[in-house]
Amino acid sequence: MASEYGYDKLFIRSRFVEQTLQATGEQGVHAVLDPVGGDLRKLSHEVLRPFGQLVVLGNAGGQPDVLQSTHALWSHNQTVAGFQLGSYSDAFPARVGQRALEALNMLATEDICSTIYGIYPAEEANEALRVLETGATRGKLLLKMAE
Repeated sequence: MASEYGYDKLFIRSRFVEQTLQATGEQGVHAVLDPVGGDLRKLSHEVLRPFGQLVVLGNAGGQPDVLQSTHALWSHNQTVAGFQLGSYSDAFPARVGQRALEALNMLATEDICSTIYGIYPAEEANEALRVLETGATRGKLLLKMAE
């Protein structure tokens, strides 16, 4: 599935550190974009090169928050940043609206693609959430609003 979206490599969670370091010649990466959280967030520091940045995008894994050692960040010359679309949208609604329109146009012209796993009537939102929480979905779940 990853190659369908233009990815060169796919790393298995249990071998994330080993495979990432191997793929980079033990140099590590400049950035890790982490929507999962938990143990993987903690391990991400092991694959960051000096001046690398961990960007926290969510907690899809549902694990408890991972505390970050500021001493470890300092001594390894690494940074951690966060991005949460909801609060960003509150602060910059026009900017987010413009970027959303651009993304939708890219989907419409097939410059990018998105897999749709399922479409549920709005009345079945709880079922869609249940399916999403199983972690077995690949792609987007959509809610269809009544006309």
